[in-house]
Amino acid sequence: MIARLSDSEREQAAHIVALFSVLIHAWQTNDFHEAARARDQLERLGVKVKMPRRKERKETRDAK
Repeated sequence: MIARLSDSEREQAAHIVALFSVLIHAWQTNDFHEAARARDQLERLGVKVKMPRRKERKETRDAK
């Protein structure tokens, strides 16, 4: 299947993918503030994402 997108639709799709990447990375590294920001931006674009809660790891907390 080939999607025919306008330039603005392609830019929006790229922005959504980038935000999702930020969300996943922040979630994996327990950067809850950054994950929430990315999730909020995605929701403003019409993408609803629900991630399971993660417990903060001691070594990540100590490194900050």
